[in-house]
Amino acid sequence: MRVKLRWRRKSATPDGKRKPAVRWVALLITVIAAAAGGSALGTFLEFDLPDIRALEDYRPPQMTRVLDREGREVDSFAEQRRILISHQQIPALFRNALLATEDTNFERHTGIDMKALLRAVWRDLTSLTMAEGGSTLTQQLARNLFLHPEKTWRRKAQEAVLALEVERQYTKEEILAFYCNQIYMGHGRYGIEAASRFYFDKPVRDLSLPETAILVGLIQRPEALSPIRRPERARDRRDLVLRRMAEVGFITAEQAAAARAEPVVVATRRSSRNDAPYFVEDVRRWLQQRFGNDALYQTGLDVSTTLDLRLQHMATKAVDAGLRELDKRQGWRGVARRVPDGENPTTWSPESWSTPPAIGEVVDGVVTFIGAGKAQIRAGEWRGALGREQTGWTGRKEMDRLFRVGDIVRVRLGPLAADGSVALALEQEPQVEVALVAIEPATGAVRALVGGFDFGRSEFNRATQALRQTGSAFKPFVFAAALAAGWTAADTILDEPTVFVDPAMPEPYEPENYSRKYNGRITLRTALEESLNIPTVKLMEAIGADGVIDTARRLGIRAEFRPYPSLALGAFEVRLIDLTAAYGALANQGVLVEPHLIDRVVDRSGNVVESVDPQIRDAVPPEIAYVMNQLLEGVISDGTGRAAADLDLNIAGKTGTTDEFTDAWFVGYSPDLVVGVWVGFDERRSLGSRETGARAALPIWISFMEQVRPLLEAKEFPRPSGVSIVHVDRQTGLRASHALGCAPSIAEAFLRGSEPAVACTAEEHVKLRFPYPLHRYPLNERGEWVIPEDELRQLVDWLPDLALGDGGRRLSLRSTPQVSLPVAQMPPDPGGGVGWDTESRGTDGFPVRVVSVGTRADRRGGR
Repeated sequence: MRVKLRWRRKSATPDGKRKPAVRWVALLITVIAAAAGGSALGTFLEFDLPDIRALEDYRPPQMTRVLDREGREVDSFAEQRRILISHQQIPALFRNALLATEDTNFERHTGIDMKALLRAVWRDLTSLTMAEGGSTLTQQLARNLFLHPEKTWRRKAQEAVLALEVERQYTKEEILAFYCNQIYMGHGRYGIEAASRFYFDKPVRDLSLPETAILVGLIQRPEALSPIRRPERARDRRDLVLRRMAEVGFITAEQAAAARAEPVVVATRRSSRNDAPYFVEDVRRWLQQRFGNDALYQTGLDVSTTLDLRLQHMATKAVDAGLRELDKRQGWRGVARRVPDGENPTTWSPESWSTPPAIGEVVDGVVTFIGAGKAQIRAGEWRGALGREQTGWTGRKEMDRLFRVGDIVRVRLGPLAADGSVALALEQEPQVEVALVAIEPATGAVRALVGGFDFGRSEFNRATQALRQTGSAFKPFVFAAALAAGWTAADTILDEPTVFVDPAMPEPYEPENYSRKYNGRITLRTALEESLNIPTVKLMEAIGADGVIDTARRLGIRAEFRPYPSLALGAFEVRLIDLTAAYGALANQGVLVEPHLIDRVVDRSGNVVESVDPQIRDAVPPEIAYVMNQLLEGVISDGTGRAAADLDLNIAGKTGTTDEFTDAWFVGYSPDLVVGVWVGFDERRSLGSRETGARAALPIWISFMEQVRPLLEAKEFPRPSGVSIVHVDRQTGLRASHALGCAPSIAEAFLRGSEPAVACTAEEHVKLRFPYPLHRYPLNERGEWVIPEDELRQLVDWLPDLALGDGGRRLSLRSTPQVSLPVAQMPPDPGGGVGWDTESRGTDGFPVRVVSVGTRADRRGGR
């Protein structure tokens, strides 16, 4: 028997109806449970929600911008690269594109678009994912400002709560401004203004319709849709934005079609790349020391610098070309990289091609085929070939001994040929380093600065940090000191093999001229133009090393100087920027303006928080500066810097080379710009035989100045009233007299009152045709050579070409008898004679002169 049991609720009456009291109790329990659940849910959602009133003091991290002299952005420092704009600065075109794509109902909803939200929830539930967004601009803003990006149901609910609260507290205009300043736009840029300047090199207000659509399209996935890295994807997303704008009615179908037909064009890589990394790094260090990290990376400063981006680009170009040419003279170092094993050279791409190679750049190239004296090369989308003409500098004749298929070589992409191929030049990355600095003499403003070949390879700034021996580039300070001591450019000094004995030195100092040749008595002008070592050291010994050190210090040279003979030849270490500024003081009529990189610093409110006023001081009298300018112009027109003579400018300058060719210098200037170039290795090793300043550094200087030339005014150095111009004989330095057989002549500058009074004679020119050991002896007013008799006998014994006739009263040359002069023999010199080392001979076999340092070299023969 089966028994069926029925369960009956105790609260029910026999007829199944609930009692009224029970229903009220159930309702009460339901209300309490709902309240408790709602409270719990609210507590759960709001447990860690921030206070949206923080937006009242909205201060997102802003980038510090480094600007050049024209306000062009050079680089920036930031935790987030952002430029704040107001609601009024958001273009209507951008606003429309943004709303059409991201939030069509922005003006109508209260923070949540229920229709879009329900659609997104349904799709997420049916797909068991959280891929669908459905967020309004307000929700996106709340998420970006206050919440973590991870997609969870709890975060979505919190996002909705915050969005409602944001809409309750702020206007639509304020919300849109918050959004446009906060949103991430790729490549480290935040906000639409910073993104617009990065991608298109212009403010957002100046964007075209296609550019605006690209910028709005980035918001969905900034890195994946980058027009720099993924132009095809960026184009597709742009076209979607344009279609949405047309569908909503913000633009016409015709406008959308025209915009879709436009190519994706962004700012070139160069304009978006820091072209002055060494300059910028020095600025960053200064700002960090002055204001601290928080101000530098968060508060958003505008730093107006002295840099001129046009000149900086020219400097970078000149340095790159010049250093590569020098490096090729040092020989081919071979291939260092190959395509990875197992990869096909015809299809494999190196990481460096992630940004497409451009014409004119030096890029990686992959060797794909070798044959018929040529190597076929791939470089991104480009194809070309290297033949013997392009590889001849390597010294290798056989192409298959130079490359193998799969080698990765550096090539410069040249112009395109008719068949679509590209001309190639074989390159290699230079090991040698370089520095260049260009300064405006009148203001001390650094207009261009290169601190090395590659900032990525080494951040050490060789223009402002490196201390290097200057070699002959230091000589102008010796000559400036001599002018201050009463010497003139027409005074003469003996160029002869000389040993300098200094008790403070462990060994005698025996410098040599670069050519190993000696000229006898020469003018100071000739000594500087030809960069002769012996006369320069003698000149310093004549005036005293202290005067040279004092002159150098007043011109801003900071170095640990010692009064050794080697000081005259640049044996002590100097910074390029200091040396260049010192030459600039000569260009600036003797006034030194301290070189500086920063003009002023402005905060986010436009207040000037720092203004740089460089130190200015009179370094040398303007008359001495002018005479030095004339002498150093002679270095260009007639001396070691003559390779620069073709520039259509009044240019002065000086080369410099150190022992063993370890450092090469050239510093040159016009009245408006002074430029210094240094070339060398970081470690002290030779650049190679005969790699002088004229060969290694001067070509870089010339290349830079050729580019800068159209920006400079052709004018002369201003002549002070205390300077007079007198025509003198170039060889003797005496007053020019063509009637007496003196030629050629030159218009020489003198401090007024120091002009030569004695006129040149034919006998003076004849004397200079004799061997230089005789040049120290003067001619008397009758044109007779005045030589002590004991020294005359020594000279005749030492110099086989000398012939003494007419009873010992006429001296001539055996090889050229017509070259002769009368002699007035004098008693022996009681001072001990000339001081020749008869056991030591120069390269020409003549005795070597011995000078004791501190006794002052004689000026016999000068005026």
